[in-house]
Amino acid sequence: MNKPRELWIDAAKGFSIIFVVMGHSGDAAANHYLSWFRMPLFFILSGLVFKPVEPGRYLQWALKRTRGLMTPYFAYGLLIAAVLLLFTLNVKGFAENIARLLYGGMTLTGPYGVFWFITCLLFTQLLFGYIIRYSRRTQILLIVSAYLLSHLISLTVLRTFNMPWNADVSLLAVTYYAIGFYGKTLIPALLRRYWALPLLLPLSGLVLLLERQGIIHYSLNMKYKEYDALVLDLAVPLMISLTICAAVYQLSKLVPLDWMGALGRNSIAIMYLHLPLNYGLKYLLGTDYGLVPFTLVGVAVPLFAAMWAMRSPVLSRLYLGHGGRSRPVVNAGSVR
Repeated sequence: MNKPRELWIDAAKGFSIIFVVMGHSGDAAANHYLSWFRMPLFFILSGLVFKPVEPGRYLQWALKRTRGLMTPYFAYGLLIAAVLLLFTLNVKGFAENIARLLYGGMTLTGPYGVFWFITCLLFTQLLFGYIIRYSRRTQILLIVSAYLLSHLISLTVLRTFNMPWNADVSLLAVTYYAIGFYGKTLIPALLRRYWALPLLLPLSGLVLLLERQGIIHYSLNMKYKEYDALVLDLAVPLMISLTICAAVYQLSKLVPLDWMGALGRNSIAIMYLHLPLNYGLKYLLGTDYGLVPFTLVGVAVPLFAAMWAMRSPVLSRLYLGHGGRSRPVVNAGSVR
């Protein structure tokens, strides 16, 4: 059974992956507003469960992290490429998909559209795992420098440069990751306060109202390095992420959220499969469909697939990042 802290974190990951699927449904409004926080929230939650690594064990740890994240990356990537080859018999297209998978970054579109996040998460983990060896003052200095550099890149021609595996986006992501890590004690303490949600919810609503009224203009797209609001890129994702965490925490005290925790623990399968499954279904039906069907298909089918894969140690290792029926060691939003 999960500890209470882990339960709300897993449940928050569950809501996060639902937001990711909703944002990819083709609904412009959903994508615009959900993009403000859906990826930052994943990084914050990952930072919350990060455990520092000793400098002498860094290389061994880094190899383990790389193997844990990149094994499913290539397993899902090759599976999708093979299915496309089976239906199209396009050998050239198959080779191009493999090349895109190897290079990563902004070349990953269509059914591979979310693969960028996994490599960015990997670089973020490796970067933060190295930074953590220094004094707290040096850590903060390095993270602030990375945050400023990420915004400098987004304001120059470097924004259009397709860095392999979206490695440069980790300069921004490491800030959100660090917020989760440094807030490991403070954030849960805040969420336990009875006034936290009543305070955070109106503030998040106010930001939404100001944007809809045209008083502020805000957008955030980490994959394509569209982050040019130095203050808002920190304030808005953090405030809305805390609001969601507070809501989930309070909800977890009222109703069982084990089912949502299951989504969070299997977010890797949902992350990888929701786009190809929906693209394939749309092709078979010959029609587009809306937000709700897209989300249901993108969440439910991968979840059942993950539960089935858990029955096999080989499939679990390839597609879920762990070795069997036990709790996942790695998922799209966590570090264990």
